[in-house]
Amino acid sequence: MKFNPALALGLIGLALATPSVMAEDEHHHDKASHEAHADHMLEGYAVVSTALYKDDLAAAQKAATGMVKHDKDSAMAKHAQAIADSKSIEDARKHFKELSDVAIPIAKKEKTMHVAHCPMAMNGEGADWLQTSDKEIQNPYFGAKMAHCGKFMK
Repeated sequence: MKFNPALALGLIGLALATPSVMAEDEHHHDKASHEAHADHMLEGYAVVSTALYKDDLAAAQKAATGMVKHDKDSAMAKHAQAIADSKSIEDARKHFKELSDVAIPIAKKEKTMHVAHCPMAMNGEGADWLQTSDKEIQNPYFGAKMAHCGKFMK
């Protein structure tokens, strides 16, 4: 077989291109995995929020524990663990604000949820949270006391 320089260069180019193609495919896989992971954590967040809206501390703790089990290294895990460990619904709501502060930027990037705001939460300082539905405010900071206090943000 006769040496063909063009073929040799083509094969070298293919060999050199392969790692970058593989890296690009890995990056795409990592991104898809990250998005699925973020969606799962935000689903857990939504369950916690709904439980607090319904004044159900046990359900909020259970959902928060599930979030931590899913990914203990997540930015949301520390705050979810604090909710799981809360001794009262008031403590859980304080930690929920911290969880919301971490979750909101993730949800905005994923474009999966709606941001709501209650000006009276946290002793009048106001606080934001996420909801899957934008039909009706379901305030997790006050529950039944002021279930629909707040508005959706643009």
